[in-house]
Amino acid sequence: MRSAGTLTAVALAAALMTGCSSTSGDAGSNNEDGPVSLTYWDFMDPSQNNPRAAALKQNIENFEKENPNIDVQLSTVSFGDMISRLPQAAAAGQAPDVVKMFAPVVPQIASAQVYQPLPEEAKQITDWLRPVDKLADKDGKQVAVPYDYRTCTLYYNDKILKQIGAAVPTTWDQVADVARNAAAAGYTGFGTGFSGVDNSAIISTFFDCFMSQVGQEISNQDGKAGFDTEKGKEFADFLVKLKDAGGMSKSVVGDQYSTVSDGLQNGTVAMAVLGTERVLTLQKANPDIKSSTLPKTSNGSDTGSTFGWTLGIGAGSKYPKAAWKFIEYMTGPKAGALMATGGDVPTRSATFQEPYFTTPEAKTVQDVSKFVEQHSEPHTYPDNWIAIASGLAGAGQELYLNNRSADEFMKSAQAAANK
Repeated sequence: MRSAGTLTAVALAAALMTGCSSTSGDAGSNNEDGPVSLTYWDFMDPSQNNPRAAALKQNIENFEKENPNIDVQLSTVSFGDMISRLPQAAAAGQAPDVVKMFAPVVPQIASAQVYQPLPEEAKQITDWLRPVDKLADKDGKQVAVPYDYRTCTLYYNDKILKQIGAAVPTTWDQVADVARNAAAAGYTGFGTGFSGVDNSAIISTFFDCFMSQVGQEISNQDGKAGFDTEKGKEFADFLVKLKDAGGMSKSVVGDQYSTVSDGLQNGTVAMAVLGTERVLTLQKANPDIKSSTLPKTSNGSDTGSTFGWTLGIGAGSKYPKAAWKFIEYMTGPKAGALMATGGDVPTRSATFQEPYFTTPEAKTVQDVSKFVEQHSEPHTYPDNWIAIASGLAGAGQELYLNNRSADEFMKSAQAAANK
């Protein structure tokens, strides 16, 4: 594995001008029998000192060892830069051969013609644990496969809840009540955030799962955001109740995913909704952190959405066969078992037959995998997910700073998404 390092916005622009990517010309026009150099964009830096990064690094090295004619050149690109730069790279004929992308944004990236359809060989894999038909372009052609699975879970600090004499809440009204008591004891009652810095990941992930709970489609058939309904408004009602209870952080307008995760780790946040990918790391960092099903909405549902990261082949790749071989390996049993050591949930049933899953260390990932299966469902995302996320963050800031109502939150968020 050759690392191209971390590509900032400036570096990416220079890369497009100098053609650092291996992609140009007609897809598949190059001879793939000789040495092949694949370009791969990933948000994760394999040199970081954490289990997930170590697993990524080892998997790439193992792939190269088994495929000595294929060299993987990994570039670490932040999620935000990927969203803005991938369409530019594709338009310039310089898209990476392999793209890792967050599932909710796949349709948006596909509409920008960043992907090429997956080869016929992709249909031969039939043991995906969740349906993959949602990872398609507007023509219904599959453009990506799942790299990991996750859903939302309620994290709570058991020590704090016991301190304030509270049981684990099972409804959202109860969450607001517990958050009020936790805030009175000096903690952040419920961690969330309205920052737009990280593409509004924390509020949009929470919203995504909540809409699944209430059974509200996020967009209409015409592609416009259409969540401003009586069912959808239950989400905003909770936010207003939480604010009125004093359960939000005073820095909520600037808080982001990592802020809330850090608060759980250091024991200052009583509760939060984050993805299940954090279960292993949070509980290792702070044994007081527990997780449970999502509190039920008024219809009695605790079923969130299934999401996660995906892998796809960049448009115009000269090496689509090698790119697919890499993707197939990275989502296969051997690589999946290794990435599970870092807390990621594998996406294929064959992976769980690997020896690692007979060890006690694998129990947490196995439990999370069952949780995802039992408490989430995949759905189709609109091709303007980032605009929706940004609209939610802006409406949240208005709600907190200017005391906007639940109705105003929903109208503002939907209008921003449809601009």
